[in-house]
Amino acid sequence: MSDILPIIEELADAPDHAARARWLLAVPLSVLIREQVTVSRLLSAAGFHDGLAYLAAEIAALSATRGRGGLAPNTIRMSREYARIGIQVIARGGAEEGK
Repeated sequence: MSDILPIIEELADAPDHAARARWLLAVPLSVLIREQVTVSRLLSAAGFHDGLAYLAAEIAALSATRGRGGLAPNTIRMSREYARIGIQVIARGGAEEGK
């Protein structure tokens, strides 16, 4: 029996970057926080650099000190949204990574 969570096995078994991108967009953010080392390792092994950038942006946003309005700084939020848009395009199969 594997020590890896079933939801993480889905990422490990993803056949291509589009499937990995769809997984990143669907997985609970709590899983990304808790399993960030494993997720990073899997994305790196797959050569999914845009996925690594998206993961880093999500972790930064989730870990950022929030201001009075309860929001992370604009730079963090903007980085997260740009990374998310790129991953959404890849998830739809509309672009190859890095292009």
